Amino acid sequence: MSDGHSLGNGITARSSAAQQSAEATVRELLAYISTGDRSAIAKVYLLYFARLANFFVHVTGNADLIEELISDTMLDVWRESAVIGPNTSVSVWVMGIAYMRTQKLLAAGGSTPPHVQASIHRADHDTPGYTPRLRDLLLRLTVEERTALYLVYASDHSRQDIVYIMNLSRECVEMHLTNARLRLRSFHERSPRSAELARERF
Repeated sequence: MSDGHSLGNGITARSSAAQQSAEATVRELLAYISTGDRSAIAKVYLLYFARLANFFVHVTGNADLIEELISDTMLDVWRESAVIGPNTSVSVWVMGIAYMRTQKLLAAGGSTPPHVQASIHRADHDTPGYTPRLRDLLLRLTVEERTALYLVYASDHSRQDIVYIMNLSRECVEMHLTNARLRLRSFHERSPRSAELARERF
């Protein structure tokens, strides 16, 4: 085996070990939360704040909703901490709750219209590679399409993770991803430069 392969395997192993350690830490915190420990939920809040903020601002297109959605998500984590399955990834479980909260808020009219993107540029936690022009294109997609793209390309979730998070079949997830890519590429007729960015990213 070459030195390059050995180094790569070592990095992968360390990354996997770090993920397992983080998972164990959060699962331990959930055990404390289920007993009513408020300091534990505060720690989980801090651990997930940046990740959830990125998710919410890109899926809803409204940075002003971040704190409300994170608070609602953490409230559900508090309420449901005792029911998470032993084989379920905590991170995927939390993102599933976050997506459900997003759906509820948007269904109640909690987001700005798709053509209003001003507040998205005020997000404190931005995702590298998401330019204002690309975000503008993403906000023209459906919530499901934006969510699927974000989870794949910005959060590096597996298809199996996304099936769980969005509570959809794998076929539906693939359909949303395909439709999103096709719609992004179709915008080249009005904005060639934006379409080029979208093709590079997706």
